[in-house]
Amino acid sequence: MDIKEKLSHWQKEGLIDETTAEKILAYEHRQPIPTKIPLLLIIGLIFFSLAVFSFIAANWQAIPAALKIGLMLLLMWLFYGLGHLAQWKNFGWPHIFRLIGLAMFGAAIIVAVQSFHLPLSGSLIGWALFLAAIGHYFYWRHVAYAVMAFVFGIQVLMSSVVTMGWLEWIVFAAVALAWLYFSKDRLPAIFSWLLLFGTGLMLWTVADYDSRLWPIWTLFVLVALLFLVSPEKKKTLQPLYLLAGGALSLIYLSVRGSSLVVFDELNMIESVMLLFVGLAVLALCYFRARPISWVSALGTVGLLLYDSSAIGLAILTEAVALSYLAFNHRQNQPLGLGFVYFILVQVVLYFIYAWDRLDMSLFFLIGALLLFALSGIAWWFNRKKARVAS
Repeated sequence: MDIKEKLSHWQKEGLIDETTAEKILAYEHRQPIPTKIPLLLIIGLIFFSLAVFSFIAANWQAIPAALKIGLMLLLMWLFYGLGHLAQWKNFGWPHIFRLIGLAMFGAAIIVAVQSFHLPLSGSLIGWALFLAAIGHYFYWRHVAYAVMAFVFGIQVLMSSVVTMGWLEWIVFAAVALAWLYFSKDRLPAIFSWLLLFGTGLMLWTVADYDSRLWPIWTLFVLVALLFLVSPEKKKTLQPLYLLAGGALSLIYLSVRGSSLVVFDELNMIESVMLLFVGLAVLALCYFRARPISWVSALGTVGLLLYDSSAIGLAILTEAVALSYLAFNHRQNQPLGLGFVYFILVQVVLYFIYAWDRLDMSLFFLIGALLLFALSGIAWWFNRKKARVAS
């Protein structure tokens, strides 16, 4: 059904009058008609491109170094030009052409380094593509460039685990922080927050001080970001703190309980400082960001790691899981995330304490009893609310 038939149908149904229908029809007629590329032309361009790339690949070793680099740059600008033309003439996929141009930019760097035997650190190409992808995102504001920036940001972190120094760490943190602050969409904000969290984990290799608590320190420091961003972005980032806090509690519990890592480098002063910072985070979040107050419980992890049996960590995770479920139920908040965390806590506790001590059937019996208990608690709360309402 074309626009004229739709307007006629709406007019018959009384949704619009004749004057409005004529205005809409005149407006639609003034819009530019999208240009469609003939199918045969597309197929011909594909085969022509394959022939050109096959010829270049067959004679790659014989091509001079300067010509190789010039060829990559020519392809880069060719695809950027196609992207501009596609957006101007309203055909094809402009962002796909620009992403290919970005790939040609990286290929030009690789060819230049290989041709002239230049020294190349593990993260140089990643840095170039990371910054270029962020530039693409801020210029065109498309989610595809945000995804590419996140991928190359992860590549920079992974390739610099051993080589990253303080200067590179500070620059990366500044770029990720600027990306988070100036991002307008949800997904780029999430990506930049994850990269900032990754910079905190990199302190294990950058800082001279070896600590097992860098992830918790990072999460506590990132709490301050919630007071620098807009309310919409704050609402977007809050679930990340809960996910990261839950994951860290499970990791510390599983590692400490299974004795996979020997915690010989624990520092009592640092553990006490972490406890006080956790209390400060609790007070701050209670008044300004109450939904993420649960992450403050991680402040006790430093002291609980001294217990080789991990009983304290087990009690902490169990108490947080049950309290989170009870609190969200009373506030009529979604319980899905809390139930997933509760189940994961039970699985970790089982593998730590019950794998060699209890029969499998007994474990499932305990899990069933816990679920029945939670169901009973939920029924009791619902009955109490119904009684108050009546």
